Amino acid sequence: MNLRIFDDAGDLIRAAARTIVQRVEGRESASIALSGGSTPKPLYELLGASPWRETLAKTAITWVVVDERHVPMDDPQFNAGMIQRTLFAQGLSPGHRFLRFEPEALEPEQAAAQFEIEWRKLGLETLDVVLLGCGDDGHTASLFPGTPVLEVEDRIAAAVFVPKLQQWRETITKPVIRAAKLRMVLAAGASKAPIIREVRAGVAHPVALVTRGVESWWFVDRAAGA
Repeated sequence: MNLRIFDDAGDLIRAAARTIVQRVEGRESASIALSGGSTPKPLYELLGASPWRETLAKTAITWVVVDERHVPMDDPQFNAGMIQRTLFAQGLSPGHRFLRFEPEALEPEQAAAQFEIEWRKLGLETLDVVLLGCGDDGHTASLFPGTPVLEVEDRIAAAVFVPKLQQWRETITKPVIRAAKLRMVLAAGASKAPIIREVRAGVAHPVALVTRGVESWWFVDRAAGA
């Protein structure tokens, strides 16, 4: 585990922003997958404002939503909506593309299948960066412990019902995340500390299954890294 511990969440977010910009700067094109949640929200606000926005605009970036809750677009839980209000608050830069799930119009399995169709139309293959979170139960994306989506190896995206939340979700799959060139896991707060300790000890949480043995950088604050 490549663990990077920062004094606080603000330092963590600024370091993550620098890493993303460094990964795409000077390139003609790149692909970056984005997770929802409260931790990356200030990161998207930072990247969506000057000077980072102008720097990122020099590269043709395909932005991809990692996972989505099967809720209407105007629902506060809708990940793509949060990303659009922060990273794309000033609009999508010329040459940039945004691939998201469309649960508001389709059933869960249909939304996942349509996402895969659009993925192929865009010519996507291996993602350059996948930004991930880490739940207190060890889930990441919508790969929750004990759910059948963890066994999917032949799809780009899949739908999954999460019993503990009584909710359908769509997500990119484990092999897609593992195939990316870099995984960045953001974790802040003392509630994340037990999971990080367990991942370091070899426990097979979903977040460990997608990061172990491939280039993965963990950005954590001191509370999470305790």
